[in-house]
Amino acid sequence: MIELDETLARLFAEDRETLPDEDFLQAVALRMSRARRRRALGRAGLAVATAGVAITLTPYVAEGSLALASHLGTWLPAFGTALTSPAAWACSLAAAAWVLRRARHVS
Repeated sequence: MIELDETLARLFAEDRETLPDEDFLQAVALRMSRARRRRALGRAGLAVATAGVAITLTPYVAEGSLALASHLGTWLPAFGTALTSPAAWACSLAAAAWVLRRARHVS
């Protein structure tokens, strides 16, 4: 049999502590659940605020993009026609697919 070192056994015995009582564990669990709830509420609030900003800005962004397209169509008629052509749609779809594929590989 292997004999235990007395010094080592004494150090292990001195280091052994009693577990915290049940009230302490309940208090810690309660604080953890409150912190989790606060984080969830914060995330929900941020999502609502972001959605509100997006809803507020969407008409202005759409109006601006339509105005820009109209201006470019008036300024460069051939460019306006090119933007609405099936070839432009195909190129934009291919570029969007490339960007999505690349974004999926990065993350």
